[in-house]
Amino acid sequence: MTEIAPETVVLVMLGGLLVAVMFGYPLGITVGAIGFVVGYLVFGHSAFDLIYARIFAQVRSYTLLAIPLFIFMGLVLQRSGIADTMYSALYVLFGGLRGGLAIVTVLVGTVIAACVGVVGASVSILALVALPPMVKRGYDKALAAGAVCAGGTLGQLIPPSVLLVIYGPMAMISVGKLFMGAIVPGLLLSFLYCLYIAVRCLVQPHLAPAIPIRERNVPMLAKVTTAVKSLVPPALLILAVMGSIFLGIAPPN
Repeated sequence: MTEIAPETVVLVMLGGLLVAVMFGYPLGITVGAIGFVVGYLVFGHSAFDLIYARIFAQVRSYTLLAIPLFIFMGLVLQRSGIADTMYSALYVLFGGLRGGLAIVTVLVGTVIAACVGVVGASVSILALVALPPMVKRGYDKALAAGAVCAGGTLGQLIPPSVLLVIYGPMAMISVGKLFMGAIVPGLLLSFLYCLYIAVRCLVQPHLAPAIPIRERNVPMLAKVTTAVKSLVPPALLILAVMGSIFLGIAPPN
């Protein structure tokens, strides 16, 4: 064990992280290597015991078991085409509004967040499904990209959020209570995103033109029917995941 001032440890870790990232090394390998080296310098051979104990505890964590399964659920949703169908249906329903496609992007992101809980999957789906139509219709690129980022990152807050699954055990807080406390702020944030888009596009119409009438010339009953049918699969998925948690049938993990 070596006596090293805490300030020196912080500077070495931050400096090593900055240098390694600038040279292009993957972040996970960089953080692990710096932690291993600094841990060995500070604690000596006992650092190996600490590393083993931490790895063993993480591998045996029952709560973290939910994370790969939530990620798998997000991949299933991404590959199944449910998001494409839902976006297409809402595209026709809201396409006549100024900024309608950006609003639809946030709404689809909200639904995906409630199904998946993985930000990477949500952003990937929206970038592939929603961004090309907005750019093609002449939407401002900053507005289009902002709608994708805003809608995609709702998965951090809206349950079942993987971030909350990780944070709960670390803070010794019930994951179910975190889910119940996060759902209202998440939906409120989604509503505020949509409101901002609607107001800004009303003030600056050139940012988001409405889609041509010929592309949305569909009877209203057909629009509503298609939208409802596209929302049934994700609604059942949300009910299966969140309903089982909130009704006490199963824990989040």
